[in-house]
Amino acid sequence: MPTLFGGRRRPFSHGKELATYRSEVAELTRRVDTTLAEVADAIDALRRRALDPDEAVARLTDYEEMLDGASEEMQGMLAPEELHGLHMEYEANLERALRGVVTTQRGCGLTRLPHRPKEDEEVAGYYKRGHQNVLHARLRMQELVDVLLTWVPGKSADATLATRLHRDEA
Repeated sequence: MPTLFGGRRRPFSHGKELATYRSEVAELTRRVDTTLAEVADAIDALRRRALDPDEAVARLTDYEEMLDGASEEMQGMLAPEELHGLHMEYEANLERALRGVVTTQRGCGLTRLPHRPKEDEEVAGYYKRGHQNVLHARLRMQELVDVLLTWVPGKSADATLATRLHRDEA
C-alpha cells in the first residue's frame, strides 16, 4: 500500500501475527522450562542415589512424552521470518534436552543388568551426560526465549553473548 510519500506501509496484521506467536511461544516455553527443571532435578537425584532408577524411568518416560509433544507444537508454529533461525535453534535445543532424557534412561537400563555392580561408574557417566545435556539446553533455550519474546520488528534477531551484553549495557 503506497502512502502519500511514496513509501510502503506495514500491514497491520504483522502486529497481530507477532502477538499471537509471542503468546503461543510464551505458553509453550513456560511448560517446557518447568518440565526441564523437573527433569534436571530427577536426574540430579539419580546422580546422588536419592531416586530409584525404576521410579526415575517412569518419570523420565512421562517427561519425554511431554517434551515430544512440545517439540511437535513448536514445529507447527509459524514464526516471523526474522525469527526463523532462533526458532529453529530453540527446536534443536529441545531435541538436545530430549537426548539428555534418553541418555539418562539408558543409564537406568544399565542398572537392571544382572552382571552390573551396584556402584558402576558407567551408569554415573550416563547420568552426568544426560544432566549436562538437559541443563545446557535449558539455559540456551531461556536465552532464546528472551529474544523471541522481546524482538522488535526492524531490529536484528540475535541471541549471541555480545548482543546480550550490549543490550544489558543500554
